[in-house]
Amino acid sequence: MLIHIPTIVVTLILGYAMLALQMSVARKSQDSAPLRMWNWGNWAMLAAFLVFIGRLVVPFWLSITVGHMLIFLGLALYNQAIFLFLHNATERGMWIALGACCVATAAAYPLDFSLRVSVYSALGVAILAPGVWQIVRHGWSRERSLRMVASALVLCAAGFLMRAADAWVYPLAPDPLWQPGVGPAATFLLAFLSMLGSGFGFILAALERSASHMENLATHDGLTDCLNRSAAVALLGNTLQRAQRTGESTSLVMLDLDHFKAVNDKYGHRTGDEVLRKFAQTARLRLRASDVLARMGGEEFALILPATDAVGAVHVAESVRAATEALVIHDLKEGALSVTLSAGVACAVGGSVITPDQLYHRADTVLYAAKAAGRNRIELAADL
Repeated sequence: MLIHIPTIVVTLILGYAMLALQMSVARKSQDSAPLRMWNWGNWAMLAAFLVFIGRLVVPFWLSITVGHMLIFLGLALYNQAIFLFLHNATERGMWIALGACCVATAAAYPLDFSLRVSVYSALGVAILAPGVWQIVRHGWSRERSLRMVASALVLCAAGFLMRAADAWVYPLAPDPLWQPGVGPAATFLLAFLSMLGSGFGFILAALERSASHMENLATHDGLTDCLNRSAAVALLGNTLQRAQRTGESTSLVMLDLDHFKAVNDKYGHRTGDEVLRKFAQTARLRLRASDVLARMGGEEFALILPATDAVGAVHVAESVRAATEALVIHDLKEGALSVTLSAGVACAVGGSVITPDQLYHRADTVLYAAKAAGRNRIELAADL
């Protein structure tokens, strides 16, 4: 059975047009730079197929060279979208590679059909490879939809290689695009439908990342990326219930930056925000993987320490206090800035029955005792 390739080209034009429109809508709803970059690639691919169709009114050599250059431009933009999605930056070397591909495209036109198709196919595979490699190396364990993108691009590369092989086995000349046949049509379809599918996969990856970001915002503080108050209370409740079953101790450390209002008043809220971010980064470095840092509000933080007795909790609190005291915030108009903190430690001894509110109240009470005693110190509540 023979397949009419011009019909396939028209179908692909419609497919890329619909993908471009859908991606435009998705980009506006998410304000995503990677989606915008990928969509530019869609328009480049759409233009390429229009140029191929345009050989009815433009010279054959112009349709061949410009059409393939636009295809390589689309592939380069897809690669840049992947780089931007994974690294929040583009790769300058990709534009150099694109320029080389365009030069090679023009230089390959005088060759015979089989050799020319082999060159174009090799260039397509070469410009696809960096994006696939980036997903395999940096994105495979992130958004699962990226695996679909990589798989589709690998299929696209396979289609290019099969097209080159078919051109050698069944050479067609001078204009294979308009000649019906199973081989040319099958490889053409495999390459460009796979590429089309990778676009839908990229949209899914962007939506997946957006959903993950929204879920993170629901449980984390946007400024410091610490667990927020409601999520921390829920986690503390689960930790205490588990400790009651296992007989392990659970400790809660309440932390409060000393004289933080004065920092905001003197240096401004932007500097105050930077202090909070730096403190959170410093505190996390002193914690185990199982420990949790939460922002309870303003300059007040909490450490949830599973399987930790009072002695261990005081040790952790002292480590965080000393690191905070040594922390220096630079690049301020009025010079460097240092801060200190006060801490209150409360421990639920293994097997004891206590609610999160009760443990929080005990830690908060001794926190204010530490402030009343001069600040930059730690107070321990009596064991239950």
